[in-house]
Amino acid sequence: MACQTGIRANAALRNALNSGKQAKLRLIKIVVNNEEMTPNYEFAGSANWRDDWKACLPECVDAYEPCFILFRLNTITEWVLITFVDDRAPVREKMLLAATCATFKSEFGQCYIEHEKHVTDRKDLTLDAFESWLKAKTELGPMSEVERELHNAQQERAAIAHAGPQHLKGVAFPVDRNAEEALRKLANQQLTFVQLSVDTLNEAIKLEGTLDSLEPSALASKVPRDKPRYTFYNFDHTWEGVPQKCTLFIYSLPSSGSSIKERMLYSSCKGPFLSAAQNQYNVVITNKMEVDARDDLSEKALLEVIHPLPVEAPKQFARPAPPRAGPRRITKV
Repeated sequence: MACQTGIRANAALRNALNSGKQAKLRLIKIVVNNEEMTPNYEFAGSANWRDDWKACLPECVDAYEPCFILFRLNTITEWVLITFVDDRAPVREKMLLAATCATFKSEFGQCYIEHEKHVTDRKDLTLDAFESWLKAKTELGPMSEVERELHNAQQERAAIAHAGPQHLKGVAFPVDRNAEEALRKLANQQLTFVQLSVDTLNEAIKLEGTLDSLEPSALASKVPRDKPRYTFYNFDHTWEGVPQKCTLFIYSLPSSGSSIKERMLYSSCKGPFLSAAQNQYNVVITNKMEVDARDDLSEKALLEVIHPLPVEAPKQFARPAPPRAGPRRITKV
């Protein structure tokens, strides 16, 4: 089982899903851990699904741990898929769960999933709350396959909007003190090079390194191509005989070699971080670049970004001059 994010189900989860399809399990709780989907809790249950629900839910879920819950009702193909994402959960965990949802449903088998429910509060996982929801859902009446897909898509959009607004707008991680000091020095032209990273464990922007001076020809060697980084470079140069000072922001995001979690967080943190760099630390960014391992970071490439060649305007079609009016011709017959 592979997701578009690269997150895979481990062997334990594959075994649990197979047991579930054979009605050997009543409940399977799935979490994303170490970039794998893994079972966190399994319950074999009894012949009465309501008793089993009360025995497991909501006690088996943690507000700070987003998860999928597969719960089997009366028949072998009547499963409920619950996506649980509490507002208090860490941002990166919400993002990872959202990224794996569609593929997880597909791989488990859409034909087994009779009901889908998105929950953001443990109190909505009581048996009374679930049965009220199930009754209201049943009262919608039978739906065609297209209507069902539209209804499910609407539920997913609502859940994502509620559970992950920070992901949509960007995630504002705090900037540590060393990084703050380096950015202020960069803004005052006391540093030429400042490089920062996103600490995914502590959810902060951290300083990786600074340089008082750096020749443009050496810049490429300072930007790692196997891990994401935010890099600022004060590029002093002369263009058409005029000395110029420019501050470049280089967002390096390699296509491989870094974890999925890193790539997602770097992308989500970039906007709020740049806003803070400019508004709080007075860094004036003249140009922005996004590069991967294959992109050129030579002095020539920097100059092409700062001083792009003018684009010629398309030439207008010249209409031919209308014929001049001459003396009227007389045609003899």
